[in-house]
Amino acid sequence: MPLPTDFIHRYSCTVHDGDGCDGHCIPRLADLVTAYAQTVADITEQIPATTHTDFVDQLSTASFRMTDAGINGAEDLETAAIYLADIDEAADASGIGQAVLLKRARSLLAGLTDMADEYREMA
Repeated sequence: MPLPTDFIHRYSCTVHDGDGCDGHCIPRLADLVTAYAQTVADITEQIPATTHTDFVDQLSTASFRMTDAGINGAEDLETAAIYLADIDEAADASGIGQAVLLKRARSLLAGLTDMADEYREMA
């Protein structure tokens, strides 16, 4: 699933979907929630999260469920949840701390769709 096209850029670039980006594209937290909330909700059997806090909670639950099911890489979702939970504490004048956490979380969430498909097949 490609990420939304509304990214924060530190300079003009030609890659806007996150796929093949050279690493400078930083999605907003809301973009990650929008991109992955439905997939996570399907796993947790809840309504899709609309807030940062709810998304982190559901992502953590999804990680535990998929880990218990033996899905490879599911532990990455818990790590992404930890990074996203730390966003508010990482605020600094330049926003660099938040940008680093968002990039790491986006990278860890990249395999979520495939993991969710595997989870659904097992159910």
